Amino acid sequence: MSKGRRAQAFLAVAAVAGTLFAAVVDSPARELTDTTGPEDPLGPLGVLVGSWSGEIEGRLGSGKGVRRYQRAMSGRFLLCRHTSVRLPQEKSPGGDQHEELGVFSFDRERKRISYREFMIEGIVVLSTCEIEGATVVCTSESVENGPGIRARLTLEITDRYRFTERYELAWPGKDLELSFTNRWTRTPVLEGGD
Repeated sequence: MSKGRRAQAFLAVAAVAGTLFAAVVDSPARELTDTTGPEDPLGPLGVLVGSWSGEIEGRLGSGKGVRRYQRAMSGRFLLCRHTSVRLPQEKSPGGDQHEELGVFSFDRERKRISYREFMIEGIVVLSTCEIEGATVVCTSESVENGPGIRARLTLEITDRYRFTERYELAWPGKDLELSFTNRWTRTPVLEGGD
């Protein structure tokens, strides 16, 4: 991608991020809220449904991102679509554009939530998730097209307007290391909104 196209992509993401919803909520979330009822195993993740803008900081430098969570197929799945951009900078001279599709599902046999991440680089991560209070931890069980790599995704929900995401990676024979931290803020509800 040329520098001009990266700059345009960054500006597009920045424009969306510039419409942040400025909500002031003083009380932190004590636990995730089940928004869909007691029979729904993905209900505890319902607080994520909607559109989000993010500030990214990590090994490759800083950037901006947009994300949307939505229920699909009669609510059996929770989809996550994510795009982020980093302009060229010291830690990332070529800049970076990242896209990802995530799918939360419930494994009835194991009685656990699973998360699958499909990344534009061709990597697919299958993780098992644990929820404790307002924290979701998804630890990789397998990584397709990334032999020997392990990953851990942690979402810390502050309230219905903010959450922090940490992504840790481990190369073969190494311990998990923090790769990046994203701070997400819910964007305003638009027509036909969330």
